[in-house]
Amino acid sequence: MKKLNNFIITIIVLVILMTMMTACSNSTEPTTNNTETKEPETEEFEIDETKADVTLKGPYIITTCGQSPGAVMMNMVAMQEGLTSVNDNALTAEALNTDEYKTLIVTTGTSMKGMGAAGTDVNAEIERCVKLINTAKEAGLTIVGAHIEGMARRTDSSDAASIDAVMELADVILIIEESDSDGFFTKYAEDNNKQLIMVENTLAISSVLK
Repeated sequence: MKKLNNFIITIIVLVILMTMMTACSNSTEPTTNNTETKEPETEEFEIDETKADVTLKGPYIITTCGQSPGAVMMNMVAMQEGLTSVNDNALTAEALNTDEYKTLIVTTGTSMKGMGAAGTDVNAEIERCVKLINTAKEAGLTIVGAHIEGMARRTDSSDAASIDAVMELADVILIIEESDSDGFFTKYAEDNNKQLIMVENTLAISSVLK
């Protein structure tokens, strides 16, 4: 009888252990299922969406709003690429031959020394460039507002005035990274729905010209 009782107890203990093991196994299943349901989220997060490269098309006519050297620099980059490009820092709407060019580039940021030598000031420069841009727009030219001389051309109200006047009318904004070190142009482009092209430095501008 005693042996029978021990046998029965053993059977009961085994049943209890098996029940406990089954319960533990079932309790781990939701964790496994949760891991599986997270996989699509991980894959979606890892998708890398890249923007298409933007290329500007010549022939180019280039001028400056503020008589800074930026327009000369831009013209040199284009010519070194073998592209048709003309720089005229005194260009007016009346003198623009719209049949010769596809793109008007206006560099911004003022040079007091340059304006003094040219016998002009920032207000006269803005008036000239606004008329020029409007004439070019009417003829179907692409208008590029450029700032390619870094923060040195963003130091005072004259710089700000030339930038605001040109960028407001531009179809495309072209800048170097240093000019946007505070995020000004990035925010401006987003707020005003403008296309922004940013390159590392002046020499890198050639990568967006053709």
